[in-house]
Amino acid sequence: MNKTILALSTALFPLLVGCAPVETKTMLTTPAGTQIRSAGPGDVVMSFQSRKALPNIVGGADIWGRTTNAGGTTVRFVGAQGARAVFERTDVVVESNATTLTESPMILPQTTTTAISGTLGSTPVDATARSTSYRYIPPRGSTQYATQQRPIMITLSSGQSVSIQGKILKVLNVAPNVINYMIQ
Repeated sequence: MNKTILALSTALFPLLVGCAPVETKTMLTTPAGTQIRSAGPGDVVMSFQSRKALPNIVGGADIWGRTTNAGGTTVRFVGAQGARAVFERTDVVVESNATTLTESPMILPQTTTTAISGTLGSTPVDATARSTSYRYIPPRGSTQYATQQRPIMITLSSGQSVSIQGKILKVLNVAPNVINYMIQ
């Protein structure tokens, strides 16, 4: 085995084995805080995006922090039924075979040696030249498929709240075609 490859693999192996576990993290992408918001029928009141760490060759998380889409959750105001607000929660899960190997390009060195023999006048001449070029191979990519869970209907009156993905949706006021709410 080439000494350079052996030294490199010996140096990188502890990094690969010591990687964090592959985790999925979900973040709220719609604004949250103490600001009162309003929504009409069909408006999205909460949207979450999930990202999963790319697994490396030994199953740990990518040391560079690269991630792939893992789906998300959407909460939409459907409308009012009397004094109650009706919401629809939709969860989408994205499965992927993406890894650090499928999402990384490769650069392969190609070394060429050229030998020349001849005479210059009556003097024999021998020469060799060595050159290195690099071949770029783009990432081969991965496949993904999404599955949607059956929507969940949530009904809340004024003053009621529900926890979704660790955030609180609180309904402040319900009118026929509009609600006032906060996300905390």
